[in-house]
Amino acid sequence: MKGGGLEGGRPQRTKLSRLRHPGPAGFTLLEVTIALALLGVALLLGMALLLSQKRIVRRLDADQAARGALEAALEAIRAGALPLQSASYGGGDLAAVAGAGGPPVGMTLAIDVTPSPTPGLYEVALRARYRVAGQDHERRLGTMVWQPPAAAP
Repeated sequence: MKGGGLEGGRPQRTKLSRLRHPGPAGFTLLEVTIALALLGVALLLGMALLLSQKRIVRRLDADQAARGALEAALEAIRAGALPLQSASYGGGDLAAVAGAGGPPVGMTLAIDVTPSPTPGLYEVALRARYRVAGQDHERRLGTMVWQPPAAAP
């Protein structure tokens, strides 16, 4: 009998069954070693990302505090609480200017005021410098501020 019949009391293997099961089942030692090496590299990369996350969060927090200090200083200038003149603040002076959140430790704030050709209009450039994890960072903010010219006597 041809095909899938019985020869000598046991089933005959067909070509299709040999294609499904070409050899012994399982992985070779080389395949397992390569898979473990790839898994190890992936775990090491994941750990590096996890360890650097703390530093990234500190930098983002300091950046957000610097932006807040710049915005608070600009609003203080617009409200008249800070004079419309070039100045530099740091330490305790900066805490009063920076507002409720407070500036990052060691931050300095520089304000540059230059008059524009239009009377009463001033160009204001604010610059905050701070240090996080041994690296210097700088954040800038620029705008125009209107202050009516002083009335002539």
